[in-house]
Amino acid sequence: MITYAGYIIGFPNDTVESIQRDIDVIKKEMPIDLLEFFQLTPLPGSEDHQKLHKAGVAMDPDMNNYDTNHVTTAHPLMSREHWERAYSLAWQRYYTTEHITTVLRRAAATGCNGGNALFLLTWFKGSINYEKIHPLDGGFLRLKSRVDRRPGLPRERLWLFYPKYFAETAVKLLQWGTLYLRLRLIYLRIKHDPRKGEFTDLAIMPIAEDEAETRALFQTEAA
Repeated sequence: MITYAGYIIGFPNDTVESIQRDIDVIKKEMPIDLLEFFQLTPLPGSEDHQKLHKAGVAMDPDMNNYDTNHVTTAHPLMSREHWERAYSLAWQRYYTTEHITTVLRRAAATGCNGGNALFLLTWFKGSINYEKIHPLDGGFLRLKSRVDRRPGLPRERLWLFYPKYFAETAVKLLQWGTLYLRLRLIYLRIKHDPRKGEFTDLAIMPIAEDEAETRALFQTEAA
């Protein structure tokens, strides 16, 4: 089984440092394969949005940004720049090559479908690194139409649009392919390791009675 989890960034007590610390704890102590990050967003019409509006808290007037991937309101401890930085760093801190290797080792040790885990990890890491968008909004090939433009923007000329689009597509496909091959080599080494079933770490160890006293997960002030 592959485990997905979501992590919302932007709660009142969040800081850049606390989020980084939380991610390190998750990587070490929780058997999560794919972690998705979202911005805390007061969706228009929700109770949170109504409360902030009545309190006079500044909110983004552009409804296009209320997609849980953009900062749309003020934060008591972080500036907009710090909040955006926390979101960007979260993806980079979780999807390191070192941690991806750990996730693949856990998959091999527990009998999980390692090939599927490899595919998903490649998709998530590549979407952030190359397309700069949330993995759920992206894929391995970005389709663009010359006639689809935001209101007020001129339509690009044929001789300018297509060479730029094809060059961009070629570069990104090369990046995707390089990433997949690099991670696949790691996966194959793990797959053919005769001792792969012996791997263990804190995240996949059986639950212990003293976890509330010994795990960092339970030692923060918020916990």
